[in-house]
Amino acid sequence: MNEAKLKRKFIQGNKKAFDVIYNDYSKAMYMICLRYTKNTDAAADILQEAFIKIYNKREQFNPEFPLASWIKRIVINEAINYFRSNKRYELVEDNTFFDDDNYEIEINEDETGNLQNVLKAIIDELPDGYRMVFNLYVYDNLKHQEIAEYLDISVNTSKSQLSKARKYLQKKLEEKNITSSVIYNG
Repeated sequence: MNEAKLKRKFIQGNKKAFDVIYNDYSKAMYMICLRYTKNTDAAADILQEAFIKIYNKREQFNPEFPLASWIKRIVINEAINYFRSNKRYELVEDNTFFDDDNYEIEINEDETGNLQNVLKAIIDELPDGYRMVFNLYVYDNLKHQEIAEYLDISVNTSKSQLSKARKYLQKKLEEKNITSSVIYNG
């Protein structure tokens, strides 16, 4: 089924079209949910709620735009709503978080050769507020104004959280002797 026909049938409520969309996008959207929760059960719940909203709001979808972007936006909104309703993130303003030299990130020895896994493990260890802002800015390409609106924080708090997340990531990468020369030279 071509993309235009798929979009049209989806908007009309065709179950097979929805199933195709779910099969095409659910795995990538689950990874987005997991990035925000670090919990497989919560990620699955968010994904399920997001796809229910996707189906229920299908008539609002404009077929002139990419389906993937529209789906991703709903999934991100659902992840943020999950955090709001569960109050699972706290924006950290305490700089002493960076002073804890005893804070260790557990990385299996077989993962150390895989830079992507190391980076993911470090990002997963960020405080929830840092991780939320970092994900929205870096992975989801939102501007600080958008992040501030999503999280009901000030633009300056968004910028501060991102800056602190970057400093933390840089510190942890340096501790593991992962520098730009390691990244670029393999």
